[in-house]
Amino acid sequence: MRALFLLVMATASALAQTPLVRLVNTSRPAGRDFQIGDQFQILITGAPKEPISVRTTMNGSTDWGPVFASTDDTGRWSTTGRFEKNDFGDWKEVWTVGGKLANPRISFTVQAPCLPGGQYFQSGPNVFVSCETAEGKQTFAAPWNSGSLRTPDGRFIARREPGNMTQDEYHMDILQDMITSKGGDSARTRVSLQSSRGGHGDEVAGLIARLIGVNALSDDETRNVLAIIRATFEKPETIALSARVPSKTVQFLQHLTDLTDQGSLKQQIADTMAYVQSVQASIH
Repeated sequence: MRALFLLVMATASALAQTPLVRLVNTSRPAGRDFQIGDQFQILITGAPKEPISVRTTMNGSTDWGPVFASTDDTGRWSTTGRFEKNDFGDWKEVWTVGGKLANPRISFTVQAPCLPGGQYFQSGPNVFVSCETAEGKQTFAAPWNSGSLRTPDGRFIARREPGNMTQDEYHMDILQDMITSKGGDSARTRVSLQSSRGGHGDEVAGLIARLIGVNALSDDETRNVLAIIRATFEKPETIALSARVPSKTVQFLQHLTDLTDQGSLKQQIADTMAYVQSVQASIH
């Protein structure tokens, strides 16, 4: 009985440490969707005085936001707002509170306020809609198609065109796809993250750190990162001389260790750290 009691207490403690997030439609509380014009509230509960950030994905494009708020003395934070015309489309929000992912991940659609039975034209799911509304005929386009995205913390992010990206921005886009995909594609990373000087080596960890910033990763995303790092150092002879010492990589892996409570994942991080350090030893 004592062992069972300790197990229950440990489980309850772990659950208490996991931040929670809720998105509520305050205009139509019974509704399970959102329309342009609806009022909303975001509610977060977690540990007191913890920093808050959010990763926002809109129609496949992602912004990894900075810290913009913190929980109060009771571990709570909330904000309200209204969905505007340029919020039309499909959304995903992944909130980070105190370095931990808040549950659940939020997915929702902000729909056009079309009148039933009126003229209606749609191009792609929640990408472009033209229809009759209470204010007359209107056209709605997802914000990434019209040039910018308004994040939950109120920033406007301009869409980056591939032709206008720096090499680092282009490589961070590739890394983002690898990190957030189901099952990392390390072979593609080996091919793509090259420069005229050779493989990026230790610079890859720096790019990943710049990409995610203060935002937490899921366990699967962390494993994808470990696969990327291993692939990066797989052929040390191809790495640029200036990127062969894995100082940034070791520092970043130590940071990942501090963010996870799962023993098996900590071991995978430690194994990856030992691997890159052994590679360094082999080329000196």
